[in-house]
Amino acid sequence: MSEEKNTKKKNKGGILNRIMGGQIFTSRIITDNAWLFALIVLYSFIYVGIRYEHEQKLLKIDRLTKRRDKLKNNLLTLKSEFSYKSRQTEIENFLQESDSELKVATRPTYKVKK
Repeated sequence: MSEEKNTKKKNKGGILNRIMGGQIFTSRIITDNAWLFALIVLYSFIYVGIRYEHEQKLLKIDRLTKRRDKLKNNLLTLKSEFSYKSRQTEIENFLQESDSELKVATRPTYKVKK
């Protein structure tokens, strides 16, 4: 009867006391399957490492995508400015304002024959 009381007292603390006291590591289930627990821990570390690496790559992709979009917008802006400034009326206005020797042709073009 006294043994039953002792085991009940030991079990009364429960699993939390066994974990905190380190006694759970001496139980037969744990010692027989220690390699399995070690393998689970190893796989967990590998999983975390791979996940971190992929998160870093995703962040880099996001940064490069934002940079590409910004450059694309700059290109569109420059193209529109160039299209505007290369219109005939804009070129004529520029030539008049800059007092250039170049003038707009008043006669139509013609082909010189040999």
